Amino acid sequence: MTKSLSLSATVDVLSEDIDDSGPSDVGTRLTTARVTSVSADIVCIDEETYFSLDVVSEDFKPYKGDWVEVEYLSLPGPCNIKVHSAKPLFCRCLEEVCITSLYGRNGVVDNTVFFTLDSLKLPDGYSPKKYDIVDVVIVGSIQSCYVWRAISMSPVSNVL
Repeated sequence: MTKSLSLSATVDVLSEDIDDSGPSDVGTRLTTARVTSVSADIVCIDEETYFSLDVVSEDFKPYKGDWVEVEYLSLPGPCNIKVHSAKPLFCRCLEEVCITSLYGRNGVVDNTVFFTLDSLKLPDGYSPKKYDIVDVVIVGSIQSCYVWRAISMSPVSNVL
């Protein structure tokens, strides 16, 4: 089921998790928000604001709690927002860090970065294990007591 982003009112009614940072181009605006849910191919950033995964940057699948930057166009009428793109607000690469815990399908890297196998990109044939040394790409996210979430992980094969 594909839906377009819609609001029942103007952008000003968005939740306090959203920061409207003004125009980035004529008519185009940027906003930052925290993902509140993801289902099928729809990403919600509050109870009334949602968009398709089709507009999300390549190699990033949002997860509940992730901080995103959304570029949109304000339009007249009841469905007054058209989302052009969405990407992680914060993104970093960490090299040669250790998987410090693994519980079922969830784990932690370097005691500071949450991951879940349900949304983690891994090389074919690799299954993470506690104490593996890995390179990870992380995004800003609120996950329990962690503020980073790993979105991809690769084992480091030759650590000296």
